Amino acid sequence: MILSYLFYIALGFLPSLIWLLFYLKKDPHPEPQHRIVKIFLWGMLIAPLAAVAELFLLWLTKPMGPQSMLSALTNGSPFLNQYTDGWRALIGLVFFAPLVEEYLKYRIVKEEVSKDPDFDEPPDAMIYLITGGLGFAAAENLLVVLQFPLLPLGAAINTISLRFVGATFLHALASGIVGYFWAKSLLETQKRTRLIAKGLVLAIVFHGSYNYIVNLKDSFPFTTLLIIPLLVAMALFVSFGFRYLKNKLSVCKTE
Repeated sequence: MILSYLFYIALGFLPSLIWLLFYLKKDPHPEPQHRIVKIFLWGMLIAPLAAVAELFLLWLTKPMGPQSMLSALTNGSPFLNQYTDGWRALIGLVFFAPLVEEYLKYRIVKEEVSKDPDFDEPPDAMIYLITGGLGFAAAENLLVVLQFPLLPLGAAINTISLRFVGATFLHALASGIVGYFWAKSLLETQKRTRLIAKGLVLAIVFHGSYNYIVNLKDSFPFTTLLIIPLLVAMALFVSFGFRYLKNKLSVCKTE
């Protein structure tokens, strides 16, 4: 059983590591490995914080006092049932989750690298944010794979494969988009706030659209036809961002 869990945990890390290796090759001057590992781990660590923040925002849509919450739990009525159906669930998926996750990924990476002497070129902003985003995705994947020892190997591999081309790729791309605008804000300091806000809004819109489309899978069998163009558009944007920033290898003006 222990070996099974270790295998599935390794399987959970695999999608993030593959995408990480792919995007690290985009860096004309590779970052220190210890810094990449640290940012990846920070991305993982903020995943539980994001979950708590998302639950709190959902709770605000229908606040419950301690007694009501205790009553709901003791009467066999799970607390979260009130927030996982209907319009509250939709708001959580399409707005709260993207808002919290994209902001926290940006914030933790910014705090960790903005004063680092190795953070000296515009593409670094995209590399570090993609790394943090993939760490976040790895934590999500680990939550999924904890169920896998109870599932056939084929089902586990199928789930991870879908997350590789879906949720994990989404986190990398959304973070890359924010990273692009962050890099531009370091080059165009007079527009700093506006550019960062633009990047976050764009990432939140893409992320929310992805979540909404995935949520349609039970009522609309062709969700893949909508997800593929969305991810392709994001991937093209990130690819353009790297090409654009490589031509601007001046030292970033950090805050």
